[in-house]
Amino acid sequence: MKITTSNGLQLRVQGPWAALVRVAAVAANTLREAGRAKLFYGVLGAAVLLLAFSLVLSDLALVDQKARLVQSFGMVVIPLVCLVTATLLGVELLHKEIDKKTLYAILPKPVRRSEFLIGKYLGLLTLLTGQLAVLVVCWWSVLVLRGGQLTGPLVRTFALALVELVVVTAVAMFFSALTRPVLSGVFTLGMVLVGRSNYVIADLLGANKGVFAEVPAMRTLGKLLVAAVPDLSTFAVADPVLHGWVVPWHYLLTACLYGGSWACVFLVGAVILFERRDFT
Repeated sequence: MKITTSNGLQLRVQGPWAALVRVAAVAANTLREAGRAKLFYGVLGAAVLLLAFSLVLSDLALVDQKARLVQSFGMVVIPLVCLVTATLLGVELLHKEIDKKTLYAILPKPVRRSEFLIGKYLGLLTLLTGQLAVLVVCWWSVLVLRGGQLTGPLVRTFALALVELVVVTAVAMFFSALTRPVLSGVFTLGMVLVGRSNYVIADLLGANKGVFAEVPAMRTLGKLLVAAVPDLSTFAVADPVLHGWVVPWHYLLTACLYGGSWACVFLVGAVILFERRDFT
């Protein structure tokens, strides 16, 4: 693979480094394109306004509860906004390339389909990480104004929110490689809703009464959902942290490994679907 520098020199990159360079090039291009999307800035702007509104909303709370209200508001709103952004942009990534015919100009070049898809994923994930960081900084500013502070447990809470984004973005890419944007969005949101309530389904499966205990078909469906859908409640620890739970480092490490494993599963599935897809 040849790379032309700004001064006209050509560098030849071979071996595994060439694949990394191609993935990085696709990721950079995706970051640039997604960063120009009006939808992204619309969602980001709305989220910043919501966080600013929490400053006004905290005036309704008792004096010693103002910082706590800002904490709980931000810890719920920020992950939710990032998940919505990941879904909306993720399901559109591949379809936009197909719809604009740009994919047909890229794939004949020495860029493998797997490299193209992984580059798209990394580019979008970089953008979402930046969005999460901006929202956390805005929320932190409001929190300081209300006498609060950014503690270690709060930082680890948002680190888990980032791991959840890693998983959900991979899910969106999987369904984007499978079908059209509308269905991809429905399937991705369905996975998020089921994943967030995974522990509820598991508890109902263990109960002696209820639809999962009385209807065999529903019990089978419940077991399938618990096994096939990542448990996103693993990363949603805002409520326990607000009640004084300190996220242990071993829990954070385990959650990262769990989320990374699920992300790899969905990315491998997305690559397989994308490789077999006919664009002619």
